[in-house]
Amino acid sequence: MKKVIVTGATGFIGFNLVNALLEKGYNVLAIVHRNSQNINRIPKSPSLKIIELDVDEISKLSSMINEEYDVFINLAWVGTKGDDRNIKELQDSNHGYTLETISVAHQLGCKTFIGAGSQAEYGICNEQISELTECNPVTAYGKAKLWSTIDGCKLCEQYNMDYKWSRIFSIYGPGDYQKTLVISLIDKMLLNEDINLTKCIQKWNYLYVKDAVEALIKLFEVKCVNGIYNIGGTDNRELKDFINEISKLIDTKSRLNYGAVSYPETGMVSIQPSVDKLINETNWKPATSFEEGIKEIIIARKKILNLNSRIL
Repeated sequence: MKKVIVTGATGFIGFNLVNALLEKGYNVLAIVHRNSQNINRIPKSPSLKIIELDVDEISKLSSMINEEYDVFINLAWVGTKGDDRNIKELQDSNHGYTLETISVAHQLGCKTFIGAGSQAEYGICNEQISELTECNPVTAYGKAKLWSTIDGCKLCEQYNMDYKWSRIFSIYGPGDYQKTLVISLIDKMLLNEDINLTKCIQKWNYLYVKDAVEALIKLFEVKCVNGIYNIGGTDNRELKDFINEISKLIDTKSRLNYGAVSYPETGMVSIQPSVDKLINETNWKPATSFEEGIKEIIIARKKILNLNSRIL
């Protein structure tokens, strides 16, 4: 039975990953930041241990536990939302934390390290994106993620640890940050509010969170080559198509005012990941359609918004 450490365990991907690992019978050590308001997201289980430790304290972890672990999945990152993504000093600090985390994983006997990168490492790219696509990040967040990926891979090689670096694209599902496009659209449509949008003709891609965590688990369950793996959906189409599908599922009275908002000066950005490497190496594939995933979110948001439930 493998023993797995997960940092960032109360985050959107993190708590879903912990749940999935426990359901599969793994022993899990969840690292959460001190005084986390979301700690109740993590279920109680005899197979679970929780340690409260801020990301800048990660070097203390090896002295706090007296047993070895097999896999370390690092989801912790400071400043993932809004304007924080362009604070260089904040984002650069994550590079040091990442390397410290890899060293701790080595000290704890981990044979595999899985890091969480981002689509932001690629920058603006309107063609299909594979792991071989040149990276030109435009935000401090994307640059720090890329820097951590490069140096993290080298350090894992020095420690003779297997390393898998996931570049995660647009994940959605219940419990996500309420200001994401999907959650905010669903809330407004449930309340029948009119919505101003760009033309939404850029290519886009979504992956349900439970499928994303299954991909992360596959990266250590299945013997596969080290390196970078895109984690995204297989359904690349215009963003407008996804939005119209949400509208039909809700049967909203909201007017969708396409073109009312201009694209930024930097231009229209498309997201079209290729996940062929992940599929070929691990035999993973998404199990949840966009429709099924959206229905789950609608049910959850109706409860939060205190709306009467109805069968879709």
